[in-house]
Amino acid sequence: MRQQATVRALLDAAEVLLRGGDYDSLTLRLVAAEAGVTHTTAYNYFSSKAHLVAQIFWRRLRGIPHPTHDPAATLTQRVDAALSEPGLALRDEPELAQAALAALLTQDPDVQRLRDEIGADLAERLGTTFGDEVAAPVAETILLTFSGAMLQAGMGYFDFAGVVSRVLTAADLLETA
Repeated sequence: MRQQATVRALLDAAEVLLRGGDYDSLTLRLVAAEAGVTHTTAYNYFSSKAHLVAQIFWRRLRGIPHPTHDPAATLTQRVDAALSEPGLALRDEPELAQAALAALLTQDPDVQRLRDEIGADLAERLGTTFGDEVAAPVAETILLTFSGAMLQAGMGYFDFAGVVSRVLTAADLLETA
């Protein structure tokens, strides 16, 4: 229980600091101080600031309920059900969204593990909504479109709200092809 409380305090502190700053200036020492623990304690739970920030995104994603399967839904409706909430999870927090994207692109082994879990979760969301009615290559195309749109939003080409509209446009195109 105490370990969970410490992890939660570190994650919450990092969110507070990111809302008022940026990813580049964030350090585990600053997060630890904000959380009221030593930096050594912070490093016991997180190998790097990227690991910490990736965990924030993973915590947000896990908090979004998984969709249900509706065999009567169109492809676009299924994609909307599976990916709209994950795509908008950080829409209103641009600093946190930028930090999460930067963190997820690192080669830190702990981040790679989280990235794999995030990818598996997104694939599971699509698999649930698609059921057996949608071919695997379509699901892969939608997931790649989502990932690419998230990356482009993180690079500032459009805001994170644009992620969902672009993925739904791709689903519309696949549906009519």
